[in-house]
Amino acid sequence: MQNKRFRRKLWLLCVPGMLGFFLFYLFPFVKSFRYAFINNVFQKQFVGFDNFLKVWNNRYFRLALGNTIVFSALGVTLLLVLSVLLSLGLAAVAKKSSLLNNAFLLPMLLPTASVIAAWRVFFDNDAYFELTKSGNPFIVALPIYLMYLWKNTGMNVILLTAALTQIPSPVLEAAELEGARGWKRFRYITFPLILPTLFFVIILSFVNSMKIFKESFLFYGTSYPPDEVYTVQFYMNNHFQKINYESLACASLTVAVLLGVLIYAMYFFQNKATKDVEL
Repeated sequence: MQNKRFRRKLWLLCVPGMLGFFLFYLFPFVKSFRYAFINNVFQKQFVGFDNFLKVWNNRYFRLALGNTIVFSALGVTLLLVLSVLLSLGLAAVAKKSSLLNNAFLLPMLLPTASVIAAWRVFFDNDAYFELTKSGNPFIVALPIYLMYLWKNTGMNVILLTAALTQIPSPVLEAAELEGARGWKRFRYITFPLILPTLFFVIILSFVNSMKIFKESFLFYGTSYPPDEVYTVQFYMNNHFQKINYESLACASLTVAVLLGVLIYAMYFFQNKATKDVEL
């Protein structure tokens, strides 16, 4: 009898979360999925995959998708390299200083508008303006890359440093006795043991690379920034303002599928790479 009452209470506690999931996740997803297959929100005539073909034939969508892929790939790579290097350097002192966590989390706590105001002052100079004349995509998008690195490095460093400090000292000492030092110790001991955390950090970094739109929009101050930084988020925001929900739905579904496939591939590789790793 007591077990039934306890289970009933558990189900009641789950009700608010389930309602939130259906109202704010499942229902909007079904609505978006429906918009992708109708001609517009007024006539609501079924058109099959015509909307997807229109979106893929739209050069601005292809430009936005290409820029998004390049930004995510390059930005995440730079972020991981920087995070790993900082984590290796800070692992030795992480246990001695409790202020490090607060310092690395500070960029995530500061108001975005205030940060962008300072960021624009920093890049509002003749030297950067002359560099942008070269038309180099990386130079034009440099402020957003730096903003992405500055804002997300802290959390990655905290996660990776925690993983590094949890490696048992006897394991590292035994590796040194066997002659594994420096790069060899990192490759054969440290790297395999932090792989689960590293894969989580990679997924988190990819998700955060898709959430840089607010900073980019505030920095350039327009819905139509230079072509080099025109990403999928700008494309979807512009079509939302035009009440072009069918193109918005197609773009969001395309990105969701690509991101889902990427995350599944990384998850599969993680399981394959870490199945034989044990302490």
